[in-house]
This record gives sequence, structure tokens and C-alpha cells, in this order.
Amino acid sequence: MEKLLQLPAVLAGNPQVFADQSSLNRHIGWVHVLENSDPRTYLRGQELVLTTGIGWGPETCFEKYVAELVELESAGLLLELGNHCPAVPAALIQSCKEHCFPLVALHEPVAFVEITEALHQLLFSSQTRRIEAGGEVTAHFTALMQLGAPAETILRDCARLLNATVVLEDSGYNVLRHASAVPVPADFFEHWQDRSRSLHVTGNAGRQVIPVQIHGRHFGSLIAPDTATHPAGSLHVLTMAGIALGTELLRKQEPASLAFDTACELLDDLMLRKDADSDLLAGKFEASGFPVRHRQLRGFAIPLDSCADLRAAARQIERTIGKDLRPVIGARNAPASKLFGFFSAIPGKLPPDWPQTLHLDEVAGYFDGPLYLGAAVNDFGLLADSIRQAIGGCELSLAANQPVVLAEEYPLALLAHELRHEPAMQRLPQQVLAPILALDPARRTECLRVLKAYLASPTNRSQAATRCQLSRSVFYQRLGLLESLLDMDLNDAQSLTVLSLGLAVYQQNVSA
Repeated sequence: MEKLLQLPAVLAGNPQVFADQSSLNRHIGWVHVLENSDPRTYLRGQELVLTTGIGWGPETCFEKYVAELVELESAGLLLELGNHCPAVPAALIQSCKEHCFPLVALHEPVAFVEITEALHQLLFSSQTRRIEAGGEVTAHFTALMQLGAPAETILRDCARLLNATVVLEDSGYNVLRHASAVPVPADFFEHWQDRSRSLHVTGNAGRQVIPVQIHGRHFGSLIAPDTATHPAGSLHVLTMAGIALGTELLRKQEPASLAFDTACELLDDLMLRKDADSDLLAGKFEASGFPVRHRQLRGFAIPLDSCADLRAAARQIERTIGKDLRPVIGARNAPASKLFGFFSAIPGKLPPDWPQTLHLDEVAGYFDGPLYLGAAVNDFGLLADSIRQAIGGCELSLAANQPVVLAEEYPLALLAHELRHEPAMQRLPQQVLAPILALDPARRTECLRVLKAYLASPTNRSQAATRCQLSRSVFYQRLGLLESLLDMDLNDAQSLTVLSLGLAVYQQNVSA
């Protein structure tokens, strides 16, 4: 209706509008001239009715007339005032207001044919554009299917075309993927499962939903807000994206892989700080079926055998782990293949020594080292640090002879690992270990071995000597040599800290 009021043929009639803004949103599908008070015989729906009122008489019931127009879903009524109807009947105005039905009065004579021609040309042009846009959308998603594009690419393009946020959820109302071309509110994912389940039952008011299914398999739903628009029609975009997603999900075959992919994506967001809003990211985890709020969280990492299948190893951990733990598992292939993520548990459900009671013997064939754990945290904002501790311990192969390693017990090694790329840290070994590094290879190796054993037990030299497989007297001689070479007091706490850091960085650089 708004486009109607902008037509030169209508503006020439000095239009007066009797309508609120919401009623002007009605779609005009056709134009029909009607000069009697019986619209049922002539109208089929969405017509803009043009009239001069010549067929109206003093007995015309405008309440019945307007009610029938509304029932027939007419777009509006345009009345040209003249000899037959010099003024807009008050009863007509009242009925249109009561039914929120748009009424436009023209105070100057116009040729209805000009209005009809202009509107029909506009409609044909819009329809042609819709067909062309629909063809472009179909071709685009067909090409993505042929290329085997991943689900995230399909969703991203769908969101871009609709300029909205689109969500792919599984049949249990858990978010598998989402993409957005607009800012996402911090509470967008709050209580997603409950809200989505309720909306599905009550008709999905406020959003557009299409099922994602192919060859008889139902994968879930693709959802966009009802405000999303596109020249081809938003439902056409969603439908084509849904077909492409169904094809991609069918190709993957294993439904559990969907949750694994979602976990990988969310963990990457968490570790790379892609989402600065902690509440929004926590909402994403919760909406995807991964509880993080009011839970005890603990990062983990575990090195994989070079031949291990990532997804199979992840599934085996999920099957083996205790029922009170909810693992969220992702994967990394650099610098070596590993699974990582976090365990989520209800506070108080686990015994204090639960890390040592984990039984992963059944899945040992997949792994190439112990399970590394970060610090236990109750705050989602600290979870990334806990995971980073576990990954650091895994990459350093700390205490590789133990089944479970608490990486937080090696803070100095983790600090050196985290800062290993800093220029100052890179220079540290050359600064503090230079006299040792200048020795011939055999002597250098022996001095570093003794220094490492001593730094591991600086308050118990007997234990350090045993670790180094040297007699106490020989070990003490070597320590004296080290103090002379380094010009340091090996009983000084500051010297021990600097040496520990320097040795840790040196060993990491050598093993890299």
C-alpha cells in the first residue's frame, strides 16, 4: 500500500489516507474496479479495490461491506470523490478504522486505467525480480552442494542472504550451528531448548522454521526470525539452505559427528576469544547441550596415537567416562594430534580425588600419553585458562609415565611454554645458560642433565643425585662445576627461578 501512495497517478488525485501505519503493510496482488457493494462475487483476495461509489446508495451497509473486504483479504479501498460521492461517508470511515482496513480518498479526478497500469507494471516487475532472485538462490546453494561445502559455509551464506541470524538445531532442540549477519544479543541463546520446544508446539510465532531432512532422515530444523527478508522470499532461501544442509549432514552419515563438530567450533571460539561476550558464549555452549553454568569445569588434553581416528577416540571417551562427568571434546592436529576440551560436573557429585579415579584403560589404544588436567574452576570465564594448562602439559609431555597428570602442578613449565615465543623469553637460555651451551656436546648434555635433576629437587640433593644416577659425592662435584661455570649460587631462590625458566625454554626450543 505504501508504494501505491507514491505513484504519480495517485498523487495527482490529492489522496487523503484513513489508516494507521500497520494497515498500510498489506500486500497488493492485483487491482480491481468494483462499483457495487457486493465484493464476494468479484474478488479472490489481495485486490486493491478502486471505486467512485456510483453503486452505493443510502441503504448501503458499510459495516457489512468492509467486513467482507477484510474477510476476502483485500489489500485496501481507493475511493475517487465526485458527483456520485462528494464526501467520504462517515460510516465507511468508522468501519475501516474498526477493521484496521486502509482507505484512501482521492479529492481530484484521475484515470483509473493509469493507476491500474502503473500498479500492474510494478507487480509484474516485482514478480520477475522474485523469480530471478529465486533462480540465483537455487543456483547458489546447488553449487555449494556440488562442492561439498561444510555446514558452516552453508549457514553463513544463508545468514548473509537474509541479513539475519540463522540457527540449525537438532531434533532435541540443541543448537548444532549458527551464523549471523547482524549483532547477536547476549541473551539470544538463553534457555534455548525450552523456548524452542515450546515455540515448535505453539506454531513458531515470531520465527520462520523449515525442517532439515533428506531421504527420509530428519536432522532437525533451520530457523530464522520472521523479520528476515529476501527478494526471492525468505522461506525459499531457508528451504534451499535446508536442502544443502541435509545433503551435507547425510554425507557425514554419523549423527554423533554433528555434536563433535559443534564442540570443536565452540572450543575454538573459547580458546581464540572470537566472542568477547562471555555470557553470549556461555549461552552458546548451553544451547548446544553442553552445560557450563553452575558447574565444576576442568580443562583436559590427551595426546593421540598418530593413526587414531579423532571422532572414534572422542566417542570412546564419552562412552567410558563416568556418568557424573559431561565431556566436551574437540581436537587439534598441531604441533601433534590431540583431543582437548573440558569436563563438566555438578558441584558435589564427584569425590575430591576424582581425577585419579578416571578409568581410561578401555580407550588406551587410541592415545599416546596420559590424560592432562587443568585446574578445577567454577567460573566459565576461567575455563579457557584451565584448558590452556592442560594443552600446555600435553605439548610438554609432562610426567609422561603417569596415567593422569595435574598440569597445574607444573606452573613454571607452563609459564615458559606460554611465553615461549616472546623475544625476551627466547633470549633467556642464551643469557643464563651460555657457559653450559658453549661446551662440547657430551659435556653440555651431562651438565644440563645434572642441572635438570637438581632444579627438580633443589631442597633434596640426595634425591636429585638418585634421579641423576650419580653418587652423592660425584653429584656435589658436578654442582660445584655448575656454580663455577654459571657464576651463580645454586642455593639462591632467584637464581633457581631464572635457571628453571631458562632451562624450560631451552628444552622446549630443542624439542620443537
